Amino acid sequence: MESLLEIDSTRLFVDQRGPEDGHPLLFIHGGPGNPCWDFMESVGDLFADQGIRIIGVDQRGVLRSDDLPEAAPLTVALLVQDFEGIRRRLGIDRWTLIGHSSGGGYALEYALTRPERISGLILDCPALDADATDRHRLPRAAAMLDEDGNADAAEACRTLAGLERRLTGDDRTWEAMLPLGPRYLDLFFHDRATRGRYEEVMTAAQKDLDWGKGMSHLALMPEMYRDRRPSLASLTVPSVLIHGEDDLVAPPVVRDAYRTATGGDVVTIPDAGHFAFVEQPEAYVGAVMRFLDTE
Repeated sequence: MESLLEIDSTRLFVDQRGPEDGHPLLFIHGGPGNPCWDFMESVGDLFADQGIRIIGVDQRGVLRSDDLPEAAPLTVALLVQDFEGIRRRLGIDRWTLIGHSSGGGYALEYALTRPERISGLILDCPALDADATDRHRLPRAAAMLDEDGNADAAEACRTLAGLERRLTGDDRTWEAMLPLGPRYLDLFFHDRATRGRYEEVMTAAQKDLDWGKGMSHLALMPEMYRDRRPSLASLTVPSVLIHGEDDLVAPPVVRDAYRTATGGDVVTIPDAGHFAFVEQPEAYVGAVMRFLDTE
């Protein structure tokens, strides 16, 4: 069931599937500015078939939600407030969160500030420190640029990765990787086959929608460079970290920090990169269901 819910003077697009009395599971997308489309099209019905009440949301200003209101500056706290407003409107007492990529940071913030409303937290390839992500991903991009014979661009990536100070959004590290051209997307997938599955899902998306609306969320880019790893120690709800074996967004240092701080499990999805729910949907749903069974 798709609907527009009025939350805090804006309308948010909500895609609900599965039984109303099923375990409520909220998907929080990343980007910043991606919609919930790829997740719900890939695994929404699979979760519903398992008896889960799966809920996808296009965050304020994104895709099928209203344009970003001008009155309130966009912040992570405001997004968390939106999620809480949706919970109340849907009559849900407590729910489990899946936070993907930068959405992992939003989900963590929600779990830290409103733990009484959270049954469990699933961090899916979470972007908890973009400095750590960049230092892990830039050398991979440099190696690919070397393969393309673009030595200057490869050196620019290595220079950024080797800076002694912390990287910030002002460094615009993604621009250093853009000389990869069409190969840039390969950084996010296990191989060309799994990338192809993602492209098929996105090609099937409704073409009359304004996908550029997500650019409004670039205002949240500095938040991705805030190191959230220290706050993991304050997490009090059951949690798990899931990642594709070739994901470059949640590098080993982030996964190790999660394991040390929380004692939670780290689950690896084989033959997947950053979008395991698209690349290996059955394995992904299985991993989530095993966690829900332990809550």
